[in-house]
Amino acid sequence: MEPNLLNLLRQGNGLLLAGLILLGLGVLSLVVAINGFFSSRLKKSRLLVVRRDRMSISTLFFRVLLSLILVFFALSVFLTGAVLRTYTAFTQQDLIGTLECLQANAASKSLVVRFVPEVSGNSQRAQTYTLPGDQWEVNARILKWTPQANLLGLHTAYRLNLIKGVYAEAADENTRAHHAYALNPGQDWVWTLLTRFGKYLPFVEAVYGNAVSNPVQTGEVYELFVTNSGLSAKKK
Repeated sequence: MEPNLLNLLRQGNGLLLAGLILLGLGVLSLVVAINGFFSSRLKKSRLLVVRRDRMSISTLFFRVLLSLILVFFALSVFLTGAVLRTYTAFTQQDLIGTLECLQANAASKSLVVRFVPEVSGNSQRAQTYTLPGDQWEVNARILKWTPQANLLGLHTAYRLNLIKGVYAEAADENTRAHHAYALNPGQDWVWTLLTRFGKYLPFVEAVYGNAVSNPVQTGEVYELFVTNSGLSAKKK
């Protein structure tokens, strides 16, 4: 796992925070400079007005210039962070598991695969499955947030459902054996309620089922991800 600070900076949150802090300091220094100028004018002796005015105006100009430079720099940092945050919000993908094919038998149309789920970056206990079919399939329930919620930092939620084998040809799908294994056995009432009432919740765009599958050869390994558009798989 990478340090939290690096993750924060990569996602743009760190730059957003730094930009806001610098912007606050810039505005504060600008207010202090202007306030100091007018306060000093009220305390001046009439005999030193001309000379002190020149000094005060030059000092004010210098301080205001530095404050404006800080403000513009802060805005640049903030906008850079906003761009990075937006990019991350719509391209983020989280690893949810690794699938390895231990054996692929084309003659009997069967696979033996090992699946290792990932939860918050931690590998869970590996499970081995024998699947009838030409390729594996993993499906899940997906909660997709609105773009506005993505920008606020919410990323696609999911619940792994099952793993099974599927066939490349419709004739085999209609006549050959099928078998599926539950990846999260039991009733999950939270997801049951989300499926039924999720569309009424704020910032929820959709709750739906989604699947990813691939033909595979012995020894091949795939990484499974959840993205803003659902599940995806990438060969290692």
